[in-house]
Amino acid sequence: MAAAVGEPVSPGPSEAAQRVVRSWVGVAVSVGVALLYLGAAFAVTGRFWVDLGQATPAVNPQDHVFFQWVLAHGAQVAEHGIYPFTTKALNMPDGVNLMANTSVLGLGIPTSWMTLLWGPQTTFAFLLVIGLAGTAFGWYWVFSRHLVDNRLVAFAAGALCGFAPGLISHAQGHINWTAQFVVPWLVVATIKLARPGHAIKRGIWLGLLVTYQAFVNEEVLLYTALGLLIFVLAYTLAKPKAIKTQIPSFLGGLAVAVVLAALLLGYPLWVQFFGPQSYQGVPTAVKDVSTDLAAYPAFARLSIAGSTAGAENLTQGPAEENSFLGWPLLIMCLIAVGLTWRRKVTWALLVTGLVFVALSLGPNITVNRDDTGVDGPWRWLENLPIFNSVVPTRLSLIVVPVAAALLALGADQILTFARSRRPPTAIALRVVTAAAILGALVPLAPRQIPTTDVPETPAFVTQGLWRDYASDGRSLVFVPVTDNIYLDGMRWAAQAQIGFAIAGGYFLGPATEGDDNRAIFNAPTRFTGALFDQTARSGDLPPVTDETRAKFQDDLAFWRADALVLPQTETNAGQLRFLVTELTGEIPDDVGGAWVWRVR
Repeated sequence: MAAAVGEPVSPGPSEAAQRVVRSWVGVAVSVGVALLYLGAAFAVTGRFWVDLGQATPAVNPQDHVFFQWVLAHGAQVAEHGIYPFTTKALNMPDGVNLMANTSVLGLGIPTSWMTLLWGPQTTFAFLLVIGLAGTAFGWYWVFSRHLVDNRLVAFAAGALCGFAPGLISHAQGHINWTAQFVVPWLVVATIKLARPGHAIKRGIWLGLLVTYQAFVNEEVLLYTALGLLIFVLAYTLAKPKAIKTQIPSFLGGLAVAVVLAALLLGYPLWVQFFGPQSYQGVPTAVKDVSTDLAAYPAFARLSIAGSTAGAENLTQGPAEENSFLGWPLLIMCLIAVGLTWRRKVTWALLVTGLVFVALSLGPNITVNRDDTGVDGPWRWLENLPIFNSVVPTRLSLIVVPVAAALLALGADQILTFARSRRPPTAIALRVVTAAAILGALVPLAPRQIPTTDVPETPAFVTQGLWRDYASDGRSLVFVPVTDNIYLDGMRWAAQAQIGFAIAGGYFLGPATEGDDNRAIFNAPTRFTGALFDQTARSGDLPPVTDETRAKFQDDLAFWRADALVLPQTETNAGQLRFLVTELTGEIPDDVGGAWVWRVR
């Protein structure tokens, strides 16, 4: 019997089956995309996995060690509930403000089980893979559901976001920068605030995302917020009448997000800016590190089209090649703007990208390392609170998803047009589009991250022999004293799950001199630290006098030392052993790959 007029008609079995099939196909495609990204991430980080115990980035070992230490700290927070935001286990007795450093609690606590089982080296390598692949997949999801129809285009754009030269550059030690997988969801959650209804629910979700991202990387959160502010303003100005009715809903949800994030982050941020060992501004040595304008069309040294010779003149270091988008991609972005110029989203993306390009150039614009004599817009911001803790060149990283979105819009526009053409023309358009995407992205494809080996961790750590020499509230003083050059103390402490405190360390802390309270790397140098450093570098033994011994004893008292520990693999270890023996008047214990002097 036919359905009565006005009654809803249920879909037939074939239509329902098609929906189920489409749903499962969508799931299968998403899983396939995720696996491809994961495979690429494992390939790029492959050298870490060959030897997890000894492999370290060839160009940035100090940050690798720092993140091992904070991952071990996160595991102790999860296992024992220790205070997360400051520590005395590093830089004894002054300690370190971990909120004022990149403590990645948002990564370290969820992966604490892995750190406790297999050590922070394994967790670091795992987070590199998850960071790269997760960032790529997050952007693929957003692009494929909110920007373009073609999933292959979204896949290519997501790959650019996750494996861009800037992220591969940071993969040489910076898991906080490769882990940008929350950013796509922050973007979507912010844009969804404009939809009517559910303002409280959407605001809560955005507030929770903001809070989590703050415990992964505050700098990324700041750049994302700035990028969204510029994008939303540009989009609103381009389409004011259509946006007018959405403003109340957007502002209402945004207010909820701000209030929730302020409640959750208020105390940690107070510790960061006003707590012990806080500071104001990054070290002077890095505060003006900027992007050379010529770096945008160039290729990074870890891109297959790049080289060390071509990249090193355009950047301050191999771990900060934040732009390097390559001229083919830039040309494709310009073509995409021309193809989609009627769309407001294109203009909003273009404005956002240009603003961040300009800001990334820093206070003085340079081209091929030549100072143009022109001040960049960063000059207006560099000394403002919050902005004085920003390294300008890293603003280039916001240009990456902007370029990916423009590339996706342009390619999708051509493919949409191709669907309305007859087969020969349609096929030609598809082939040209695919070739253009490959031509833009293949030169940027990453090489494997280079690594080098550090000495194998000795039995002093692996067999827990340190327990006979370390006590609560006291420190082990490594010889030379731990800093960004001499890393064994921090590395061994991380692998011992922060079982002992150490003097010194590699971190950001306040300087003892100067009125601006800018940060410095490492602890302020003490007499004994300088003495050990001089001997380790030169191999020359300094004269040991009564005055030398008195200053040495003062430093041991300051550090609350339980023992001095000299790794037997240290450079000029024989001379250092002789020097410490002269200073202490004691013969060291030979303990599991280390010489150890108890402090009497």
